[in-house]
Amino acid sequence: MAGGEGCVAVRRSAAVSPVLPGRHEARIVVLLCALAALRVFLFSAAFPFFNNVDEQAHFDLVRKYARGHLPAGFEPLDSDAVRDMILYGSQEYLVPAGRFPGGAIPPPVWSLPFDRIRTAFESRVSQGTKDANLESTQPPLYYAVAGLWHRLGWSLGLRGGQILYWIRFMNVMVCALLVWLAHLFARALFPADGFLRLGMPLLVAFLPQDAFYSVNNDVLVPLAGGAALLALLVLARGGAKGHAFHAVAGLLVAAAVLVKLSSVPIVLIAVVTALMITCRAGAGERRPAAGRSAVLLLAAGAPLAVWGARNLLTLGDVTGSAGKAKLLGWSLKPLGTLLDHPLFTPGGIATFWQETMTSFWRGEFTWGLERIASQGWDLLYGISSFVLPAAAVTALVFRGRSARSDERVVHWLGLATLLLSLLFLAGLSVVFDFGGCFYPSRAHPFLTSGRLALAALLPFVALYLSGLEVLLPGRRSAALRWALLIAMVTWMTASEAALSRSAFQSAYNWFHLS
Repeated sequence: MAGGEGCVAVRRSAAVSPVLPGRHEARIVVLLCALAALRVFLFSAAFPFFNNVDEQAHFDLVRKYARGHLPAGFEPLDSDAVRDMILYGSQEYLVPAGRFPGGAIPPPVWSLPFDRIRTAFESRVSQGTKDANLESTQPPLYYAVAGLWHRLGWSLGLRGGQILYWIRFMNVMVCALLVWLAHLFARALFPADGFLRLGMPLLVAFLPQDAFYSVNNDVLVPLAGGAALLALLVLARGGAKGHAFHAVAGLLVAAAVLVKLSSVPIVLIAVVTALMITCRAGAGERRPAAGRSAVLLLAAGAPLAVWGARNLLTLGDVTGSAGKAKLLGWSLKPLGTLLDHPLFTPGGIATFWQETMTSFWRGEFTWGLERIASQGWDLLYGISSFVLPAAAVTALVFRGRSARSDERVVHWLGLATLLLSLLFLAGLSVVFDFGGCFYPSRAHPFLTSGRLALAALLPFVALYLSGLEVLLPGRRSAALRWALLIAMVTWMTASEAALSRSAFQSAYNWFHLS
């Protein structure tokens, strides 16, 4: 009887979500990895240096790490880095074309006869090296990896503007790996759901997040965060793993935070996972389970403790962020004024959600001081990012025990990761007075950089596509689900290309580099 019920269950699962043979599925995923790599390469090459999202500061740190120098505080910009910033930097991100002298964009500095500009150039370099790099205290992992990549490019003979783009082109490999990780995520956690197994890598492959076209530490966040969450969710749903797997999961958690501090919500997910492992064990297994949980937390905590101790000794605070906040003009608000924030109003919540989720999808680049964005797509991003995950969560609540328990655990912890990431941004928005800072500001006190929540990308995509399955259920709707998803990524990419056409035409980009 049990065997017959199992066959019925498998047939029912297959009817809802057809499973492709493994070889064909793998080929499709490899193709998606290649398409993602090509897309990221083209856009990374099209956008000139240096964008409006602190690319100068991140590039300076990559240069310092490449030569083995770990900043011990807020150091000035490196003189060699400043030279490249002046030689290859474009003002097109922040200056409308009509405001340039004569209404024409000036030619790149690297294309000018150097003898004629030497004095002015050296003066600008001298002035630039007086500026402090506000990103100097960022966690080290991205810069260490990018620094090694820089050294590889240098050993291959790349110089000048080519070495700058070489650093960016590391993102090509990172995004291809992210697409493959999205497939592994779905295959490991939703093995019977063919729509998620291919839909997740498809959506990730064409996500128009412009952080992937830049030198910045946000690039590694979804990869490191996604790998950590995959390991944690495998454990949380009851995967029988040994001490080594728990140790690896903990190290991945630490790696995610050592890429970007905004990944710290994953530490809370690790704590919850450790408690679940221990509490789920039977009376005779409680002690071994507690030991495995301790390995998980120790592996996650030890590297973070070392980095925190280093920050405390050299910077005076554990995270290394207090000095940056001070230099930006931020200050903690009195406790009694926290509830005065507009985030505690319906309009403020709507503003925070809309701005955060749109930048989560498409990033924050400007061109001519105007956001590279489409009002229609932004509206779709904001609304669908609420409606589809809400549909998935509603289904979890009302299906109750009829839903698979392991998938419920995955979705609930995925939702917790997303909400904690958003609460991290909301909390910073509320507790700080932003002084004279341009963004965030006193007039608009919302920290809505969705790239800071990219550690939750994979669980968000899983919820998003699961919500589409809820709204269009069953085998009869499978073709419609795929048609909508494919149409979305096709038009999304076409819109991204159209919105970025000025960058593709820029005389400052890689295509024009001699």
